[in-house]
Amino acid sequence: MRTEVVIHPNRQSLSTAVSSYVILLAAQAIEKRKHFYVALSGGSLMEILSPQLVAESLRTAINWKGWHVFWADERCLPPTSLESNFGFANQHLFKYVNIPGNQIYFLDCSGAAWEAAEAYTLTLKQVFRPGAGRLPRFDLILLGIGEDGHIASLFPGHPLLNETQYWVAPVFNAPKPPPVRMTMTLPLINNARHILFVVSGLGKKAILSEILKPGPHRRKFPAGLVNPGRGDLKWFVDSEAVGLVRK
Repeated sequence: MRTEVVIHPNRQSLSTAVSSYVILLAAQAIEKRKHFYVALSGGSLMEILSPQLVAESLRTAINWKGWHVFWADERCLPPTSLESNFGFANQHLFKYVNIPGNQIYFLDCSGAAWEAAEAYTLTLKQVFRPGAGRLPRFDLILLGIGEDGHIASLFPGHPLLNETQYWVAPVFNAPKPPPVRMTMTLPLINNARHILFVVSGLGKKAILSEILKPGPHRRKFPAGLVNPGRGDLKWFVDSEAVGLVRK
């Protein structure tokens, strides 16, 4: 695994760097494989990413028709809610760009949770066609990190951290609202070609200090279990978030 930490002086610089990196990986993937498979998360990620992508200078230069957008996790809320990861992205990104609607794969958890997980898994199989015993391979998975070290909807101490069979699974007792969520599991996340953590703000500096320190203690945090064995891992952070790990 190749790991890189890039520190940006402020949130605006971070936003520019994240969008530039995503655009670069998208262009490379589409040139090589005709498609760009990306998984998004919630939290502040889309607030940081979307303003740059919808700016006219970039929006008109991107080959959006090659994008296939999935969700690393979703809150089980109506898709019109801005608290829904899809709802926020729809309002702030999708309505401004021409990604084909059938290439935005909404994680619908309005019904029975395990049935929703199975349905999303089937969608992954139909789109990626990875073959028996193989996992889908995303070009990029974008992740934030919670103040407790959680990623997607994988929380510290949760049994899903040990899941090896399911690609997507429900969470019924999340420690922050809403309690019912859906999440990709670590085997699927760790199979990506590229994983990018995007971290901003003073509220993240304590957990970031813990995660970026080398040593086995990192594995008690879900973020410390992210390890794309056949890919690379980057951290794009702003100066506030990195305060405690600066030398």
